[in-house]
Amino acid sequence: MYGVFVIDPPQPRSAADELVMVMNGYNTTFDAQGNQLYAVNGIPFHNMHEPVRVKRGQLVRVYLANILEYDPINSFHLHGNLFDYFPTGTRLESSEYTDIVVQAQGQRGIWRVEVPASGQVLFHAHKSECADLGWMGFFEVTE
Repeated sequence: MYGVFVIDPPQPRSAADELVMVMNGYNTTFDAQGNQLYAVNGIPFHNMHEPVRVKRGQLVRVYLANILEYDPINSFHLHGNLFDYFPTGTRLESSEYTDIVVQAQGQRGIWRVEVPASGQVLFHAHKSECADLGWMGFFEVTE
C-alpha cells in the first residue's frame, strides 16, 4: 500500500492545475524477479486511451513519486516541452529546466509546465522496458 502526501508551504504556491503521478509496476508472476507491467497511477497504458486534459498556456503542477519495486530507477520524459523540476519538492526555486528526470526508488519531486500549443503531448518512462509495458500516456492540451 502506498500514497502521496502533498504539504503546501506556508506561502501558497501560484494557482495551477495539479495532479499526482505515482510511477509503479506489477510483478504478475509473484516470482520476485521483476515487473511484467508498469504504470502511472495504477493502470498500464490508461492515459494513452484517456489523456490527461490540460488547458493551453495554463500552469500545470505535477507531484511525481517513484514507488517502483524491482527496478532501482525510473524516469519521466515529456515530449516537445521543457519543465521546471523541484527535487523532493522542498525548495521554491527549481533546480532544473529539462524534459526528463530520473528518480531512484522512493524519490519524489514536483515539476511544472505551461504547454504553449494545443494537441497531444506524449509522456513516458525513458526506460524502454517500462514504456513498452504500460508506462506511457498523453496530455490532451485544449484551448
